Amino acid sequence: MRFFAIALLALIAIASVSAQSQADIDKAKKIMECVNNVKEPCQTSDKPCLAEQQKLEDCQDKCKKDNSGSMSDALSCAKKCTSTNKDVQAWADAQMACVSSSMISFAFAALIAAFSLLF
Repeated sequence: MRFFAIALLALIAIASVSAQSQADIDKAKKIMECVNNVKEPCQTSDKPCLAEQQKLEDCQDKCKKDNSGSMSDALSCAKKCTSTNKDVQAWADAQMACVSSSMISFAFAALIAAFSLLF
């Protein structure tokens, strides 16, 4: 009987990990859809705008590399990357909104999962 109880718990754990993985994949897809829907800020012929966009992307990439252990720290750092070009800044803000909203829902889901394991 004890073996069956342990086996049942193991199956439930495996099923929940599998479901969580699918949920993570779905969230990642939603983030990518949101980011892909953000209109590019620069025309291909607008070199100053493209340079400003590249500068901002380089800053965000540095944040990701420097804070690879913590998604929230990387996100906080990336939010500090700014541009003097209003179109590039609006583009960056829209992308950050996509990522931030998913991080909030992810944190909320993780909190619910933690409580469900405890109780």
